[in-house]
Amino acid sequence: MPVPVSEKFHLININTGDRLRPGDVVSARIKAVLPNGRFRLYCNGRILTAKSSLTFRAGDLIRGRVEQTDRGLFLHLLTGGSKGNRDPSSLEMPKIMLFAALMRAGLPFSGDAEAQRRVALLNRTRGSQRRVARLYAELLAKGSDPGAAFLESVDGMLSGGGDGQGSKHWPSSPDSEELQGELCGDSAEDSETADKSDTLLTLISNVPGKNDTWMFKRLIRQLGEGELRMVWKIRHGINPALALTVYDGERTFEFLMEGLEKTQMAVYAGDGVDIDEKKWNIFRETLALMNVDVDDTLLPIGRSDGFTPGSDKAQQDLEGRV
Repeated sequence: MPVPVSEKFHLININTGDRLRPGDVVSARIKAVLPNGRFRLYCNGRILTAKSSLTFRAGDLIRGRVEQTDRGLFLHLLTGGSKGNRDPSSLEMPKIMLFAALMRAGLPFSGDAEAQRRVALLNRTRGSQRRVARLYAELLAKGSDPGAAFLESVDGMLSGGGDGQGSKHWPSSPDSEELQGELCGDSAEDSETADKSDTLLTLISNVPGKNDTWMFKRLIRQLGEGELRMVWKIRHGINPALALTVYDGERTFEFLMEGLEKTQMAVYAGDGVDIDEKKWNIFRETLALMNVDVDDTLLPIGRSDGFTPGSDKAQQDLEGRV
């Protein structure tokens, strides 16, 4: 299987016992960062070795629930009590997140008073702060200065919101030409089924004089017995980018691509998503033939900013500087 996408540590040198039982909630400190995604943890008076795709530094404190599966013993991280460089947005500094988002949107940092106002607005907005911070920066790049309620509303539209009433039915998954026609078309049928959320996204996308910023498109379709929601974010210009988020029932996938000469793709997935390793490797090999370099690790979706790959690195580069 690919690296698990949920925020877990795989404890690779311990068996279930009286001191670490499934269901226990424990705290641990990162004692050392080892090669190949391994860490040495100090937990319950013991030194443990664990493996994870997440990013931590020595000294970070984590908190999690012990879980037993057929693949071994895991520590499922809890958002409320971990102080590391993984995603839990409630623990990351909003100012750093906002500055990282502004940098990635190509905007300059504002003065102290304006920065404080923007950080306060970000704190009032519900949702993933990493994702909302980037959306905020991109709306600022379009010349808008949204309030918290409007920012929250747009984030909801781009996070699979909408009732899907009247959406078209796909008898089977569309091929590339059919999907391109749906994305680029503006038929009367599309107009009839579009709700006011789609209209607002169209208005946000088509800002005069802002052709090199992001455009948003959403499709809600009935596929088989379920509903499929897709949100596209497309950036034209010198450094094009494409973000596709797919909501397939309870499953969520996100594909972030950036670059023209050397296209990079990062793939994110929600908790509970399980991908066959053979299919994952075929996917990466197929994209490699198209000159798209796909990261070898399937990442937890909480680490995505919803626009471009590399949000972790951008934020870490700013830590200690602002």
